[in-house]
Amino acid sequence: MTEEQLAFLTRVTELPRMIGPDQGPDRTLLYGYDCDRATWHIYQKDGELHRVIYRPSDLDSRTKPEVHDHGPALDAETLSPNKRLYPEACDFDFCAKLKALGVHLSFTTYGTLFDRDRRHPFVGRTF
Repeated sequence: MTEEQLAFLTRVTELPRMIGPDQGPDRTLLYGYDCDRATWHIYQKDGELHRVIYRPSDLDSRTKPEVHDHGPALDAETLSPNKRLYPEACDFDFCAKLKALGVHLSFTTYGTLFDRDRRHPFVGRTF
């Protein structure tokens, strides 16, 4: 290791742990809410990962979400809400990858999501 590399490692507290979509179909990967009651919808669409956070008042289709990050990969730490995830609306393989990266996933009781009809691949709003 060089002195410059040592200096870099000393300055950096933690490098982002990036995760991207898989080769499967477009679909919801995580769906839940945070302590402020904002809805979190993590999904893959068109080869990108999307993180959308919106409030119940944002459900009007003309309203932009509070947050909409997307790209070929996102920092895994930014994908799980700080309150709860609805397990029936989450993708098992994606959750397993997040757990392997050390991301905490806090699930609510199974079956509490009102819309249990999973015929459609997306549970929340998409953009």
